[in-house]
Amino acid sequence: MARIEESIKVSRNYQITIPSKIRQKFKISEGELVSVVYDDRENVVKIEPLRI
Repeated sequence: MARIEESIKVSRNYQITIPSKIRQKFKISEGELVSVVYDDRENVVKIEPLRI
């Protein structure tokens, strides 16, 4: 399993930009919805594309 890791800065309004490598891998386009999930078992935040 390949791992893509990049550091990003949280803006003044607590916003982040999903890095382009990750957007391309998951084919996330402007205006699409994503889900932000906190995984208590792994103690991580996950961003998952919503495919409706």
